[in-house]
This record gives sequence, C-alpha cells and structure tokens, in this order.
Amino acid sequence: MTMRRALTAIAASLLLLASIPVSAEVVAVIGTGRMGGAIGPRFAETGHTVIYGSRNPTSEKVQALVAQTGNGARADTSANAIANADVIVLALLWSATEELIRANVENLDGKIIFDITNATLKALQPNREGAVESSAGALIQGWAPNAKVVKAFNTVGYHIVADPEHAGGPVTVPLVGNDQDAVEQVSAMVQAMGFETMILGGIEQAHVLEGMASLYFVPYGAGRFDEAFEYYFRKGTAPAGIGSAQVRGADSK
Repeated sequence: MTMRRALTAIAASLLLLASIPVSAEVVAVIGTGRMGGAIGPRFAETGHTVIYGSRNPTSEKVQALVAQTGNGARADTSANAIANADVIVLALLWSATEELIRANVENLDGKIIFDITNATLKALQPNREGAVESSAGALIQGWAPNAKVVKAFNTVGYHIVADPEHAGGPVTVPLVGNDQDAVEQVSAMVQAMGFETMILGGIEQAHVLEGMASLYFVPYGAGRFDEAFEYYFRKGTAPAGIGSAQVRGADSK
C-alpha cells in the first residue's frame, strides 16, 4: 500500500466510524474470485469486518485471502455469512445469484444487498430478442423484496476497485436503489475507498448501469486490451448560465 493510500484509508475509517451505523460494519462478501478478492480487503481497510461466503471456505486460496484482508476477516459458507452480516456484497457469477437469493431470502430481510453483478442479455431474456425488459438489479430486488438492493461497482474493473490510483484520475461509481438511506450508506462506503459517487435513481434504472457494463466489456471480449477503459463522469460541465428551466424547455422541443 502506498503512503497516500494508507493516509486515505485512515481518514476514511474515521469518517465511516462517525457516519455509518455500527450494525453495518460486518460485510459479507459472497464470492472470492477477482472482484470479491479485490473488494473484500478494501472494506477491511475502511474499518469493516469481512466475512467471505464461499463454497470452500477452508481452501488454501480462500484462507490466503482472509489473511490478506485482516481486521478480523473470516470465511464461512455463503448462508452463514449472509446470516451474520448486515451488508451483503454479491460478487459471484450471475448464474449462481438467483439460487443464492432464494435460499437465503429470510436472512436478507431488512439488509443492504450491495449488487455488483452483471448479466448478459441472453441470461436475462433467453428466449427473446430486442431490448431488455428487466435487469439483474431489479430481478434481485424482486427475489428479495424486503432487502434494500443498491447497484454499485458493476461498471468498474476489479483492478481499479483494488487500487483506484491505477486509473490515473478520479473514477465515479454510479449508484441506483429504491431505499434512499441504503443508497447513501453504500455511497459513503464507496467514497471511503477513494471513489466519487453519483446517485442516478431507483433500482428500475439498473438496466442503464448494466448496459454501461456491456460496453465496458467490449474491448476485453474482443481481446483489444489496449482499448480498455474506466468510466469518468465530470460534474459541473453544463454550459455557463444555463438553468433548469432552460433545460426543460430544450427537452420539450
């Protein structure tokens, strides 16, 4: 860890302790692949205790990740991790998501589901062509109606999650979700990791973020790694002197 990151993590931890409820300090990271292995240590850096949910929690790979994460991290089955946490991060393959949610739906009631999944058009609509009528985020909210689903980080690469300095500049993470308090809590957690955030609406807008992710994957899928990119939103770039009334007027033309 660089000195800059260390100082940022210390400052972020103090901010989190002051602004985030104690009940949200235990985070279940479901999945120990590249994204789970990147985001788990970042939660630990900012003062949270991480429980990794894994099919093989005692494996050498998972235990190495636990040791790397520190701050009291441990690994367990996904069901036990969900039962013992207040924030659940979905860092697993889309194909395994529905089964996980339905099997643990009662233990998800009232909890934040930090959704970083992405699903392909074929996965969402296997027998249809054309526009997507739903999204991974909206489906998860439907499967766990009493949970608070917040879509975040699905447009950011695992290597940037692990160290945002690799992006060479600020990275903004777009968020959507129906519960405003949950969205703001997730926003604070993301900001503590060194990112900016932008709240873009309710979970019905998750399909927009997942569409962004589809574009993000294009250079990777085509093997054009020199064309890979991260999303950089720039706030405050509206034309000088323009107001909301003028924007509404322009939209009506």
